[in-house]
Amino acid sequence: MKKITTYTVRIALCVLLCYSLQSCYHYRIASAHYDPATTYHHKTVHSFFWGAVQKRTNGIDVVATNCDSLNIHSLDEVRVTTSFGYSLITVASLGIWSPVKIEWKCAKPCPREGDVP
Repeated sequence: MKKITTYTVRIALCVLLCYSLQSCYHYRIASAHYDPATTYHHKTVHSFFWGAVQKRTNGIDVVATNCDSLNIHSLDEVRVTTSFGYSLITVASLGIWSPVKIEWKCAKPCPREGDVP
């Protein structure tokens, strides 16, 4: 039977510590009286070469197609999330590749007031 070295124990403790301290950063943008009409929809976006190369459609990184399909033209809440893995990718690539997760909820449509002639 092989003898467990202190180096192996240290590596195992570092791995255990990395997994136990794993968490995410969240940034939420919403109004004080948010009232969403949908649950979270998400998309992971990638930025390359410190933001010089990004996939955009008409200057927009993420299009909320689910809101458009419901004929809702506003968002209720947006959440930007990065995790330990995404941060590790960003640091290991020196910022050349930086993924983040974008989540959003659609707002409820505004009620119509008055009668339409």
